[in-house]
Amino acid sequence: MLPKINQKFQAYYAPAIATKSLWRLFFGLIVLVATYMIFMMLIFFGLGIYFNVIAEMNGTSANSVESHLGSFAMGTEPGSVIIILLSFIGMFLGVVLATKWVHKRGLRSLLGSNLPDVAIGFRNGFLFLSVISFIGFVLFSFIDPPVKNMEFPVWIKWMLIAIPLLFIQILSEELVFRGYFQQQLAARFNSRWAWYFLPSVAFGMLHFDPENMGANAWLVVAHTTLFGLIAAEVTARTGNLGTAIGLHFANNIFALTIVALDGPLSGLGLYKTAVHVSDEAAIRSFLMYDFIFMSLLYGLFLLWCKKRPQL
Repeated sequence: MLPKINQKFQAYYAPAIATKSLWRLFFGLIVLVATYMIFMMLIFFGLGIYFNVIAEMNGTSANSVESHLGSFAMGTEPGSVIIILLSFIGMFLGVVLATKWVHKRGLRSLLGSNLPDVAIGFRNGFLFLSVISFIGFVLFSFIDPPVKNMEFPVWIKWMLIAIPLLFIQILSEELVFRGYFQQQLAARFNSRWAWYFLPSVAFGMLHFDPENMGANAWLVVAHTTLFGLIAAEVTARTGNLGTAIGLHFANNIFALTIVALDGPLSGLGLYKTAVHVSDEAAIRSFLMYDFIFMSLLYGLFLLWCKKRPQL
């Protein structure tokens, strides 16, 4: 039932075979991470200059600058979330440079060779999770009504900036984890533990945040790892990134801009949850229900695939 190496997937990772050496993968990851970190440092360096100028104009101390940067990084205001999303341009540049410089291939090889199929997959994944998320939103509203976080006209204006940047964010993550990482591992190893589980666990660990999530930090890792497994699954079965990008885009639009979890990265939400992330018991219940629901959907998908050997 779990994904196997099939013709579509073989065609998808074929461009990675010529440069499948592990040293190239490690060097490519170094290029990717370094580019991302440099871009982030440039952004926060620019913010530091901006807050220093404001501090000098207001006659405040350097401590207030550090305080501003710290609160800005939390993403509790719309502008701060925009800056955080902007930083993912660095991740996008990083994976493009790593693929081009280290593996001598282009961006299209990460997306899939047949762009119409990528577009169809994106549409299907986006519509499917959008419908599921809307149903979940309606049900959740009866159980634990969310709190309004922003007036609708103001929210719409922010969305004109946020949606393109949000797409860059999810595209960058999919290019890295389900594109570059999964492709290179599949080209080098036949085992699903390498190309299916490892990128998904790495994606989950990227969301490890004990400072803000407390005892729920590992539950968040489990939740995002499961999403990574689903994204890796559909990538292997379809032979392109389209469906994974569509699922990820719909998920993040809902989680960041429709009903955001009250706490870090809640600044762009039209609504936010009635409970704060500091309420660990309530958040744990919320995450568990979501995890179980996602697991059931994944199980139904696997059963559907079992009846269709061509997938």
